Amino acid sequence: MNKILGILLLLVFVCVGTTLLNDAFVESFNMQNIVRYSAFYGIIGIGVAMVIITGGIDLSIGSVIGLVGCVLPMLLVDNGWSVPASLAAVMLLALIIGLTHGLLITKMRLQPFIVTLCGLLVYRGLARWITSDQTKGFGSEFNDSLRLLAIGKPCSVAFLTLLAGIGVTLGSGWQLMRSRRTIDVTTEGSTARWHLPTVGIILGLLLIVIGGSRFAHGYEINAGGTLVSLGSIDIPGWSTRVHPDGVELPRQFMLWAGLGVIPGVLWLMVVLGGRNPRSIVLPLVLVGVAAGLVWGATWLVDRPDDWFWKGKKLVDDTSWWGGNWARTWRIVAVFSSLGLLMASLAWLGQQAVRIAGTAATAPLLLTTSCAILWLLSQTPLGETLVPAPFIVLMLMAFAASIFLNQTIYGRYLLALGNNEEAARFSGINTDRMILLAYVLCSLAAGLGGILFALDTNSIQPASHGNFYELYAIAAAVLGGCSLRGGEGTILGVVIGAAVMRVLYNSINLIGIPSQLEFAIIGLVILLGVVADEMVKRIASRQQSS
Repeated sequence: MNKILGILLLLVFVCVGTTLLNDAFVESFNMQNIVRYSAFYGIIGIGVAMVIITGGIDLSIGSVIGLVGCVLPMLLVDNGWSVPASLAAVMLLALIIGLTHGLLITKMRLQPFIVTLCGLLVYRGLARWITSDQTKGFGSEFNDSLRLLAIGKPCSVAFLTLLAGIGVTLGSGWQLMRSRRTIDVTTEGSTARWHLPTVGIILGLLLIVIGGSRFAHGYEINAGGTLVSLGSIDIPGWSTRVHPDGVELPRQFMLWAGLGVIPGVLWLMVVLGGRNPRSIVLPLVLVGVAAGLVWGATWLVDRPDDWFWKGKKLVDDTSWWGGNWARTWRIVAVFSSLGLLMASLAWLGQQAVRIAGTAATAPLLLTTSCAILWLLSQTPLGETLVPAPFIVLMLMAFAASIFLNQTIYGRYLLALGNNEEAARFSGINTDRMILLAYVLCSLAAGLGGILFALDTNSIQPASHGNFYELYAIAAAVLGGCSLRGGEGTILGVVIGAAVMRVLYNSINLIGIPSQLEFAIIGLVILLGVVADEMVKRIASRQQSS
């Protein structure tokens, strides 16, 4: 959980900092692109996470994506295959690749690095050979059908917010009933344990109101065209039209929900009031100072470049002391002050929990959630449409999370990564589990290859999918998967993929030279891994002492 919280804070840090420097970041079009490509990388990241959890690695993902991306239009356009047959064929191809990797690793005892590195070269070569190095594509024939899997927008963020609110309310209600059955509420201090699900119900109801407000003035559902044909069965496409007066309502309700910060803070003060809260005075002061610095840095962003020289252009813009100087130090000022603010808020929360224990958790949750809703109200998120790949990612992440955490085979994968020999002696068929991991990884790469091809609509055999395996591995590592194996979460991988895409987008928006793109992403990944290792060592020392 600490790893997930850390990578989530990094995502928030980059998003907020970029927005302060360039508000184009939160425009609907840009956010839809970020979500779509984050979903692409998240899908292949989940696949490689299964392999990394076992202690293995797969370097062939990018080439599998390239091969699938080339084969699919060849079957559909060049050979006239049906959509179901073509999709089944390319997924079967991905399955065979995964089986081959797994068998070479388990039966031939070859190193995963060597096997998948050879696969990287072989599949790229095959893609170029079968296409004669010619560009492949789908044309415009599938723009209103199959390509909607990658470029469609089937619902709005408000609709997903409504569904999330229903889920949170039902889950929190169930937890509340269990807590009331198992806890003696007359015992001093025990009531804090059911405050948390109560806050969950409140937040769930807020999400229901926010999401449902988009449809408050009425809506229409229209069916038109054929999304895909399965033999004699045609699956129709559909669209929803909402009343124009309801489009802005989610943002307005999020703004009002942000007022919940006030009762949340008052509740926290009451909880801390009788417990000697002097230790939070310094964090509170630091929060105030950091907030002032963020305001000052934001004010500097709005100044023209020559303002730093009081209107006098002393040197040309390309020099270090010209316009580049102004842009560079504004970036430094925003991110450093924002980092100080987030660190001081984290320290304040940590001190509150240390003083009041679990009694501080519920008011902190209420305050943080309402603050996030207020921040979201400053963006057009409420009326933004959701790209179809995000829906695919959510379904895949839900299934993968259940598989990894709620099934015996998922526990076997984790045990295998922790200690393969011990897992074998405990009766686990380790070869079968390794085979399963590589099959799942290749199937995820095959699905990613389909979506990437449908999105670009033009596939270059020599370059399509290049370096994608590195993005997937980076997303998994950032999300908490240990390269030593035995550790990882699906939610962390999804957030890690979002961080990778947001970093790429931020570099372009805030004016950093594109030549530094890989250097900055690499440094962020390195710093994240180093920070995680330092936290582990500190925690280990505290436990040993």
